[in-house]
Amino acid sequence: MAERGIFGLVWFDGDGIVTGRYGRLVDYVAIGEPVSNSVFALIGIDQLVLKQRGERGVLLELPNVSIVIAAGATPRVNLTILWISEQDKFLMLVGRTASQSDLEVELSRQTRARLMAEAEVVAKSNELARVNAGLEQANGDLEQYASIISHDLKAPMRALRYLVEDIEMEVADPKPEAVQAKFDALKAQTRRMADMLTALLDYSSVTSKRLVAEAVDTRALADAVIASMPTRTGMKFSMAGDWPILETLRAPLDLVVRNLVDNAIKHHDRESGAITLTGSLTASTGGDFFQIAVEDDGPGIPADAHDAVLMPFRRLLAARNLEGQGMGLALVRRTVERLGGTISIMSSAPSARGTTVCVLWPTGLWDDRS
Repeated sequence: MAERGIFGLVWFDGDGIVTGRYGRLVDYVAIGEPVSNSVFALIGIDQLVLKQRGERGVLLELPNVSIVIAAGATPRVNLTILWISEQDKFLMLVGRTASQSDLEVELSRQTRARLMAEAEVVAKSNELARVNAGLEQANGDLEQYASIISHDLKAPMRALRYLVEDIEMEVADPKPEAVQAKFDALKAQTRRMADMLTALLDYSSVTSKRLVAEAVDTRALADAVIASMPTRTGMKFSMAGDWPILETLRAPLDLVVRNLVDNAIKHHDRESGAITLTGSLTASTGGDFFQIAVEDDGPGIPADAHDAVLMPFRRLLAARNLEGQGMGLALVRRTVERLGGTISIMSSAPSARGTTVCVLWPTGLWDDRS
């Protein structure tokens, strides 16, 4: 019917500029120009039309309108205008009045109903996709946390059971010193479990709060982190590169720098050593970044362990007796990746000493990311 000149469709954007048309009945409508230039009936009410933008399901109907073009008057038409939010534009249905039969009237009604229904379905589909994406992320996190808890809390739980059994035996044959030692060990295990659960909570809540970007002096932030670290007398720190003032999120950046430095200190195997922090602005196809590299001259990390040390509660065998829960680099990775950055490890151990952990920290779009 569109080809027979009974119906026509015209699309125009939020500024009233025609972006497309379909059907012989609307051949006179000029694409790229204001719709009111071709449809004079809209002159004077074009602002009323544009005010409907964003109003889903609201129809503006102009019945029995006379259209005049250069070739002369056309049959009188009915105009129906609605906003299609998924396409970010208006749709105007143009239908001839004089030649509409009952069938055509019904077809017009059904066409309008179908267009509105399709727009509603698309909107609901988009919302459902957004919710599903969030659920998928949440389910992935839940599976990861469940795996961590089931695997890594087994050891302290097993130790607690053994200690309770030992205490029962000691109570049956009292030896105060031995009982006290078991109680001390029991308290140490409960503290260890509490620390692990606290670290896991910190890990799960990283970037979950809405933060506000602010001007951050990255050099001052790094200096403050170094000054706050308990370290050995022989450990030397140096700063290199450029450390700019960035409009960024202070708390996550502080967490990243603090954990990188703390990791380099704790895992150094000598009383004396050197740790260098290098900053630089860089650009890639993914955007603009502030690169932070923390380099140490410690024992290094074998290539086959680079991925493992970025996982929660994962440590190299040589570091099993260190304080902490093995969450430092996992926190860094989660923070950086949630904000659109990356983390990488460079080390040639065991053939050469030293490790460099490099973070690409995004420098823009904080209004969207926060």
